[in-house]
Amino acid sequence: MELSYQIKEMELSNGIITLCVVFPVGYESLSDLFSSDISVYSAKWYLDAIDRVISCSSNFEQFRGNACRLEIFSDTTNVINYLFENIEDNHLYRYKCSISTMFLKKLIQVWIKELEIFESKNK
Repeated sequence: MELSYQIKEMELSNGIITLCVVFPVGYESLSDLFSSDISVYSAKWYLDAIDRVISCSSNFEQFRGNACRLEIFSDTTNVINYLFENIEDNHLYRYKCSISTMFLKKLIQVWIKELEIFESKNK
């Protein structure tokens, strides 16, 4: 089962237009991963780590960005927002979710294409 998502432009309170990925409730850490960590420049590192696990050259990879940590296994990847991970009373914000590793790879590829288009028209 693939997760539903929407890539859209959003205006921040300071007037800056940004690109974001909106996921269903429970996948907030995944939204944070894309908005904080995965850029046109860093995507290759994420994809390389995923490919090492998918190709069985590694059993497990862990990758850490600005806000999120990925625990990459061949079938599933855990996405943990480590900025919120240690908050005890955090029932409104889900700091961890799991997603199919293959679907995450596809999402990163789609995100980068959309981000390149967004950045080229907003220079």
